[in-house]
Formats: sequence, structure tokens, C-alpha cells
Amino acid sequence: MLKLVPQRLVLLIIAVALWPRPARGQLLSHPNPCLDYVYFAGGRAGERLTVDFGGLNRLDGGREIVIDGPPGITVVEVKPVNTAQVQATFQIAPDAAPGRRLVRVLGNHGLSGFRYFFVGRLPEHIEKEPNNTIESAESVVAPTVINGRLNPAVDVDFFRFQAEAGQHVVAAVLAHGMDSVVRGKGLLDTSLQLLDSDGRTLAAAEDTLGLDPVLDYTMKSAGSYVVRVQGLSYMGGVDAVYRLTVGAVPYPTHAFPPGGQRGRTVEVELGGPNVPAGRHAVAVPTGDFPFDFAVTDGLAASSADVPLVRGDWPETIEAEPNNDQSAAVVLQVPGTVNARFDQAGDADWFRTPLKKGQGVVIEIAAQRYLRSAADTLVEVFDAAGKKLAENDDGAMFAGQCEHDFAAADSRLEFTAPQDGDYLVRVTDQTGASGPRAVYRLTATPLEPDFRLFQWPDVLPIWGPGSSSAFVVQVQRWGGLAADIKLSIEGLPTGWTGSVGNLPASSYLVSSGPLGQKALLTITAAPDIAPLTHVPFRVVGRAEQAGRTIEHAAQPLCRYLYQSGSFNDRLPFRPSPVARAVVAGPLDARLETSVRELTVKLGGTVEIPVRVHRPPDSKAEIGITVDGETVSAGCGWRAPMTIKPDQTEVILPLTVTDRRPGTYGIVVSRSWASDLRAGRPGPCTSLILLHVQP
Repeated sequence: MLKLVPQRLVLLIIAVALWPRPARGQLLSHPNPCLDYVYFAGGRAGERLTVDFGGLNRLDGGREIVIDGPPGITVVEVKPVNTAQVQATFQIAPDAAPGRRLVRVLGNHGLSGFRYFFVGRLPEHIEKEPNNTIESAESVVAPTVINGRLNPAVDVDFFRFQAEAGQHVVAAVLAHGMDSVVRGKGLLDTSLQLLDSDGRTLAAAEDTLGLDPVLDYTMKSAGSYVVRVQGLSYMGGVDAVYRLTVGAVPYPTHAFPPGGQRGRTVEVELGGPNVPAGRHAVAVPTGDFPFDFAVTDGLAASSADVPLVRGDWPETIEAEPNNDQSAAVVLQVPGTVNARFDQAGDADWFRTPLKKGQGVVIEIAAQRYLRSAADTLVEVFDAAGKKLAENDDGAMFAGQCEHDFAAADSRLEFTAPQDGDYLVRVTDQTGASGPRAVYRLTATPLEPDFRLFQWPDVLPIWGPGSSSAFVVQVQRWGGLAADIKLSIEGLPTGWTGSVGNLPASSYLVSSGPLGQKALLTITAAPDIAPLTHVPFRVVGRAEQAGRTIEHAAQPLCRYLYQSGSFNDRLPFRPSPVARAVVAGPLDARLETSVRELTVKLGGTVEIPVRVHRPPDSKAEIGITVDGETVSAGCGWRAPMTIKPDQTEVILPLTVTDRRPGTYGIVVSRSWASDLRAGRPGPCTSLILLHVQP
């Protein structure tokens, strides 16, 4: 039967047909070295082992493994296998500190993002297939840490071990906790079962620590037992890597207090299966990194660790009972309280005196960094019990999520309407309670301030003499009305970092994950050797009311790559250091002679651009202008096509939708990069554009 096509559909088809397309040759395959997995993901102190580094995206030419973390691992040899795999031989020192390191691959296209590698004290076992049934279960000697992989997607792994009557045996998978990602499907989610010798289920677990299962079971009799590991929703593949601890060993799962002040020593009580009672002195490092994974020597046999947050203010511990208004404990401003919901329905009350017009910022850290079970609600009351303000999910974090989900932590800004005592109540929204339902409440004066985030944490410079841009995002509060001056610090001789500006005139107050973005650039001198990499840091400074506000940016490393998708909501992980690296050149290098331009709002400026291309380059390319934005994109104008014989062009830019202020812009190779998602391409050095009314 013939049907009439709706008029709107016809118009849509015509619009799509007439929509301007990029000229042929503008598309560019952007080398993006992605490290998807490390296998084996750990080793025993004193051991020598060969480790596979795998990624489906451009690890070719791997020549160096860069390791961040405690010393103790020597890289003896690095051998490229193919474009998706590199092998390295690790020698772990006998006295290497237990815990995780961050490892990256350096190859033809720069430095990859990081994955984790663990050092432990238990014997390590490498899974051998086939072990897909209870009859073919692989025999292991407990205690041990098994390095396994669920490959293919329907893989199931069985391991058989001997146990004695009365033994309190732990079986725990570490996969989510080390960011194991199955490409195209997300974080590896596993289930775990403990079976007797006849295959009867004695215990089972799924989501104990995030998505990772943990079992602890007291054996009723001596004999043979089996552990079964399976990926939920048939998740599996070459990147579905896990570490399975089996044995009557301590396995820390939580800590209290869950953090401490930078530069101080905090007494921490660790908990978990087979973890003995007692407190351990942990030194909280200084530096910009927001948290650490802490282990203590006596409990680190399996290399299990727990996160501890670094704080900036004096710390206290919640004193129970404080379950009602009359028992509210003092909340110091500024200060941090370490607390937990001991039982279902627990409510924690705090009291602080405020003057009329005095403001306070109350912020919770629970799911962020700590992966706490708590989902908080913060409420503010006056002394008479009248509710004045509340917040459920208002945590501020980078526009590209720092975690594997949108954290439900609370954040509230409150200004006192009059002198008096004010009460803060913190409750949980999901009924979570117990030793893992921890949170950190930080109260600071409500005054002009900001935070900075930066990505990518490893910036590829496409050939000696080239420039690349990266994103800096700011989140401001407290009435900050000053420009934030941005600078790049720590670069050695031969490297040039731009200075940038985040104009207060353009700031748009946003909630949730949004924040103002700006660009900075780094340029490598023409004589710098390829694959040279150097650390750097971004610092922002603002002057307001005679006060200097200064913060370093937190580098972020994207860790969840989806095939063919570079959506700007993909999660990131905080990184301890940012680096620039000279990668192999692409199809063009862009230069400009201008460093500053001035334009009236609605006017047009012309940007001279010189295009350097390889002698054999015969294709058309596209260039565009990128700059600051609040939204997801960075583009300020449509791309311009450059003919193969063009080496110098004038790129016009009309400024119509910006507020007066100073902005950092670059001319960049269009379609070659997605700066918002941490994929920088070739560009000019930064140009400061002064927009006048």
C-alpha cells in the first residue's frame, strides 16, 4: 500500500541532503594510544615476570613503560608485539612496597593513559585454560592471588583449593577496583561463588566493593573446595582482567577515619575479613592529588588496599550519640568531620555558630574517591528547628565525570539570615549503614574561590616544533568576580607553555557537571627528540578584594574508551602528574605570528596561519578555531578547507556570541581532535583574544 510521506519528514530529508559536508580529505585518523588492560596485573615482591600491555588503539612502537608510584619495579626489557600489544619484563625488588602503581606505554603516538599494576607478598598464580567446569577446575595452593581473564564473553573460571576445618577463608575479586573495562560494554562486573567438592553452593557474592564480590566463609570441615568466577551479562574479552585472592588471609575493605589532613599522620582502623583489630599510623602525603590507596605492611599480603582522602583543614571524628538536635556536636569552620552511619536510620547532627550574612559551604565526600555505600542528604536548620536549606546530590566535580557514575554526594552553600546557632543534619537516602557507610563532611567559609581540572593528563605534541592544546575547566563559587589567570609551570628548557585567561565576564553559573572551560597550549622546540616526555602543572590565580586565590589543576586521565565514541561524558580518573610528550607528526603543523588580537563585539578579526605539510601530502585539510566554552564543544567557527598547494591562509573569525573579556583561542586541525574529550590535535600556540563592548 502506498503511504503519503509526512511533510516534516520530507523537509528533514531535504535538509540532510543539502547540509554542508566537510571537504574530501578533511577526515584524519587520530592516533590515540589507548591502554585497555595490563595482564598480569600484579606480581609478588622479588619476582621477575613478563607483562602484557594491550590496547585496540595504537600502541605500536612501544619502547618504554612509565611507572608512577612507590619505587621497587625495574623495567628490564620492552618489546613491541604489534599495534595493539607490548610486552615488558618487570623485576620486582624483594623490598618493594606493597600496593598499586600506575603504568603507561610510551610509543610512536605518545604516552597512553594509565592502568594499575599491583605488588603483593602472596604467591601469584597465572590462570590456565581450560577451567570452565567444576570437573576441569584448576588446582591452586591457597593462600594465593590468581591473575585471571574472562575470555571469551561466556567464559567461566573454576579454581580448586584445599582448606582446613575452622579456617576463615576469603575469596575476593579485584576488577572494578582496578578499572577493568570490557570495550564496548563498560566496567567488568563479576559474580563469585564458593562450592563444595560436589558443586553445592556454600556462599555467593556480587557487588560487595562497588561491582567487586568479596566472600568470607568459615569452613565446616577439611577438604577440597572450588571458587567460581563469572562475568555478569556475559561480559568478557581479552581486556576482562581480574585478580582473585583466595586463602585465610587479611583482606582490608574499609578504613576509619577515611582520610586525614595533608602532611599529618592519622591513626586508621582497617576492617574487613580476617583483619585484626587495631589502629595503624598512616602518613598523609602533601601534594595536589585528592586521595591515596593505603596499605599497611602487615595486611598487604594480597596487595588489597583502601582509599584515603587527603584534606586541607583540621580533622575531627564524629562522636556518637549525635542522633538528634539536642545531641548535635560542634562543627568547626573550616574543618572536616569523619563520620559514618552506624545503623539503619542513623542521623548525624552538627552545630555551628554563624553571624548574620556569614556563609558556609558544606560538602560531602563519600561515593567520590571512597566508593562509600552512603548516599547523603544535607539539611540546615535554625536553633528553633526550622529547615532553611537542603541538598541531596550537588557535589561539584569535573564536567567529564571523575568516577564511574554520577556521584550522589551533597554540597550546599548557606548564608545565615541572622546571628545564632545553626544545625546541620546528615542522613542517608538508601538505608545504607555499617562500617563502609562512611563520609567526610567539610565545612569552609563561603567566600570567592574556584577549582581547576585539566585533561588530558598526557598531552601529545605532534612532532618537534609543534603545538597542542588541552582543556582546563573551572568551577567557581562564593561570588568570584575576577578573571582567573592560567599558567603552565615546571616545563624544562626547550618547551614553551602559554598563559591563558578565564574571564569572569563570561562565567555562567551551572549546576552538576558543567563548568567554564578554557584552552592552554604547549609547544616543543624543533630540536627536541621524538618521544621525549616532561612533567608540568597548571596553576590558576585570581585577585579579589586584596586576596590572592591560587590553585593547581587536577589532571584527569580518561579510562573508559568506547569503540568509535568520544562522548564528553566518558569518565576520567584523577592522575598524580601531567606530562607532555613529543609524538610522531601528523599531516600538518600549524603556526601563527600573532599572540594577541583585539575585536569589538560583532566584529571580525583575521588570523594569519602558516601550514607546514609533509612533502608527499596531497590531500585537502580543514582548519578551524577552538576556544573557551561552557558547553561540550570547543568550536568557534565552521572549518575552512585548505588546498594541497596552500601554505599560508587568512582565517576570519567573527565574534558575535561572547561577552566582553579576554579569551584564549587556537587555530586547530579540524576533525583531527576532540579537545573536550581529551583528544588534542595539531594547532597553533594560544592567541589571547580581547573582546571589547
